[in-house]
Amino acid sequence: MDNYEDADPWNANSNAWKKDDDSIAPTTNGDPAFRRISSEFNTLNLSTSLDTNDEDDGFLPANDVLEESIWDDNSHALNGAGTNQTSTISANETVINQNDPEHLDRDDTDNDLFDWTSKIRKTYRPLNADIIIIEEIPEREGLLFKHANYLVKHLITLPSSSPSEDRTVVRRYSDFLWLREILLKRYPFRMIPELPPKRIGSQNADQIFLKKRRIGLSRFINLVMKHPKLNNDDLVLTFLTVRTDLTSWRKQATYDTSNEFTDKKISSEFMKMWKKEFAEQWNQAASCIDTSMELWYRITLLLERHEKRTMQMVHERNFFETLVDNFSEVTPKLYPVQQNSTILGINNSFGIIKKHLETTSDICKQEMEEVSGMLSPKFRIFTDILLSLRSLFERYKIMAANNVVQLQRHVEVNKEKLESMKGKPDLSGAEYDRVRKIIQKDRRSIIEQSNRAWLIRQCILEEFTIFQETQFLITRAFQDWAKLNSNYAGLKLNEWEKLVKNTLDMPISRE
Repeated sequence: MDNYEDADPWNANSNAWKKDDDSIAPTTNGDPAFRRISSEFNTLNLSTSLDTNDEDDGFLPANDVLEESIWDDNSHALNGAGTNQTSTISANETVINQNDPEHLDRDDTDNDLFDWTSKIRKTYRPLNADIIIIEEIPEREGLLFKHANYLVKHLITLPSSSPSEDRTVVRRYSDFLWLREILLKRYPFRMIPELPPKRIGSQNADQIFLKKRRIGLSRFINLVMKHPKLNNDDLVLTFLTVRTDLTSWRKQATYDTSNEFTDKKISSEFMKMWKKEFAEQWNQAASCIDTSMELWYRITLLLERHEKRTMQMVHERNFFETLVDNFSEVTPKLYPVQQNSTILGINNSFGIIKKHLETTSDICKQEMEEVSGMLSPKFRIFTDILLSLRSLFERYKIMAANNVVQLQRHVEVNKEKLESMKGKPDLSGAEYDRVRKIIQKDRRSIIEQSNRAWLIRQCILEEFTIFQETQFLITRAFQDWAKLNSNYAGLKLNEWEKLVKNTLDMPISRE
């Protein structure tokens, strides 16, 4: 398999970045090889220009290049003999020797990791109440295709925005679509929620569809606002606060869509904290995401079927009440009072039965409304989260690859070519300089891509850490499910007990 296609940074056992002649040196974070790599990467100067005159024939020292997979803990030895060469260090960078075996404290590293994950988890509270309300505006624009407008209201003062009495803006579905596209560009390795589907033509007049889409849009924007990274994005806040038409604003405004890794360098602290088990956990989650979604979808589907059955029960009880009422009108003809006056007592009890059917029908209506308005959304929100995690897995597979292996081999080939040019006066100096600058450019690209890969690793670990907090959504959903069913089962049981007691007086004999 081609190395480029097989370069899976989250595969803890991948040899995709290994060269054919490399020897494998299994390591962990505490092994000397990993510590040396981390220290060397930390000293890299990412701002060195490509035309500087570095030593070692004009390119960065071999042992400053992070050649092996930074995702694969089966690390490979670096090229180059010894570690006595150093790279150029910018004025604001310092060589960090904390990764030296003498100074590395495993307990301190574990404590740092615990503090890091705890801090991230505290930034995400999925059980918090929604702060965005979306209502559909009845008037629709357009002649053939009607565009539904939505009133988007935030209930609290948003970050980096001035307090305002009017906290509402009007948005279209296309505005939500634009916002999600922006978030995908800026944060490709974050859990970006999905949007409800778009329909065109007469389907947009379907009230059931429009209601579901409005609820879906509400789940989308509230998930964005609960995300510790997305909720402070300037364009998210613009979406929620700029009162002008967003389409017109987008045509006039200038805004940045570059991703969050631009001009960012990985920290040595994170590199020290990294453990192979993180990659294994991520891969296990990726392997079961489809199964998890299928199972949760079926759970939610059964809940919705219960909602439909409750609705059907309301219709049946109303019909039952009508039938009992009609039957009470014909019973005196079947059982003339002159023959037996007990039929009057039976007919009087029919009123009690009708009252029971009316009351239990109202209880079923309340149950259906609570299931639809309060319970089902708590199950559906977890579906949205699983879907956003699966989309993150898919984007990672497409966007996280790099060509470090190819560049490293290209560097080695050009190094050999450069060596062969030495001492040959018939070759022009311009050709020598050209090859030398190609090597510099390739090595610089290796450094930048390695840095990006580490940043992706950190970003995904942050998202996976945040995702762990969503397990409490499962708890809340089933707690509310049990409570709702218990409450309404009690109300229904109480009505049945009352009916049994009240029908005991119905005549069962002539005496």
